[in-house]
Amino acid sequence: MKDQPTVAVIGAGSSGLSMLKTLREDGFKVTLYERRSQVGGLWAYSEDPTMTTALRSTEANISKYTCGMTDFPMPDKYPHYLSQAQFQEYMESYAKHFDLLGDIVFNAFLKRVVRNQEDTKWSVEVVIDGKPQVLEYDKVVFCHGYQTKAKMPDLDGCEKFEGAVIHSQVYRSADVFKGKKVVVVGIGSTAADIIKELTPVAGKVYASHRRGTVIFQKWRNGTPADLLATRRRRQMTMFLQRNFPNASRAIIDLGCKYLMRSTWGRLDPAWRITPFPSLTLTLPSTGANIITSLKDGTLTSLHGIKRFLGAYSIEFDDGTVLDDIDAVICATGYSADFDVAPFVEKSRPPNYGGQPIARLWMNLFPPRYADSACLLCYSGFGKNNGFSFSDVVSMAVSNIWRGVHPIPSREVMEKQIDAHHNWVASRWRLDNNIDPSMVKQWEFQGFLHDAAGTGMENLGWGLKGWKFWLQDREMYNLMNHGVETSHAFRFFETGKRRAWSGAREAIIQANRAVKMFPIKGMK
Repeated sequence: MKDQPTVAVIGAGSSGLSMLKTLREDGFKVTLYERRSQVGGLWAYSEDPTMTTALRSTEANISKYTCGMTDFPMPDKYPHYLSQAQFQEYMESYAKHFDLLGDIVFNAFLKRVVRNQEDTKWSVEVVIDGKPQVLEYDKVVFCHGYQTKAKMPDLDGCEKFEGAVIHSQVYRSADVFKGKKVVVVGIGSTAADIIKELTPVAGKVYASHRRGTVIFQKWRNGTPADLLATRRRRQMTMFLQRNFPNASRAIIDLGCKYLMRSTWGRLDPAWRITPFPSLTLTLPSTGANIITSLKDGTLTSLHGIKRFLGAYSIEFDDGTVLDDIDAVICATGYSADFDVAPFVEKSRPPNYGGQPIARLWMNLFPPRYADSACLLCYSGFGKNNGFSFSDVVSMAVSNIWRGVHPIPSREVMEKQIDAHHNWVASRWRLDNNIDPSMVKQWEFQGFLHDAAGTGMENLGWGLKGWKFWLQDREMYNLMNHGVETSHAFRFFETGKRRAWSGAREAIIQANRAVKMFPIKGMK
């Protein structure tokens, strides 16, 4: 009997747990390494300042109705939007239900992964409970998250400042800032979480930012906002983006302006929330509390930090000087940590002045080692949402490595990467603040669904779609126009991955559950 191929999976968030489960079901011998002492990824709260973690007060940006794994429904007991503790509990129960914990090594800190001397296997250099080890595997999947390596801005004169200057990765509690004057750099979702905690206890809170952003509320007219997105609407949007990119960008930007205006009314120009960059080039914020705090005066908008002038003195881009600042918290995002994967090559396309871009086919596979390495730690773009898409990615990877789904030659991959990098460069020329890990959503999702064998083509406008419409009108309508639930990815029997017998009832139940909306008074 042929030996099972061995796989090391790095990280026990939703992607890592799904990868462990899927690969194990498909005949691989899998071991998952997690540096924390529990599953959950960033939803597993940690006091360790070197780890990115959701705060105890953090609430999900997406509702439970569009969240969850393909074959493990969200329990009814959870509220509309889960807390940090509830998300961790959900993943813990998922791991226990599918008996995953026995194949997870906790307190395992990854140093790096390289090829062995014979170039036949991967050498995984890891420290387990303080003891360095080198372990060999046939294949490796990096699922340790794209929010791992803190991006700290280069702040002129920082050495003169005697107050605290930290990245949001280090922040854990507002208690240490009680009565102090704090500048939070950024107005994204993480900045909003921190500002929400600071405003009741700090002496004064400022938000320093150089440009605006689209800020959505979690509720829209008494309904969770993500329920307004359906598969059919998403497909129509991607059709426009693929075939009419300039027109679709204009339409999306007009739609965002309308939503911002209808949600917030007239915004004070001094806050500089508007104008905002195109939603096709950057991710939005769900920090509704930023606008409410600006309106009630508990938060003050400032321009970007120009330089530190002294012990507690900061000058901003518009010439404003504040001489009594106690702390600066930089909610300035993260970058993928490729230090643990030194084999990943990078390059710069022509007419591009941004950071080097990782050469990963479909933002996942290094061309030279596509048959044995995959990196899910690069990009947060292109997915419905992280949880619901975790299983699609793991099914796709498993099918590729099992030979169920073909992939092109290395030469073709390299050419496709070049073409993708040229596309990224064209986005950069529109906005030089873009994240180079961005993807063409229609291409990325189409490839993964095809490779995973989810059968989503049965919901389209082609012959298969019409056939399904005639055979099962109820499910066709629910899956196209109802709740965009991940259970749909397990509904069709395609022969490329395991279908789930409970998918039909789970889809019906998800659509039944949202009939309570709209809820009066929820905005």
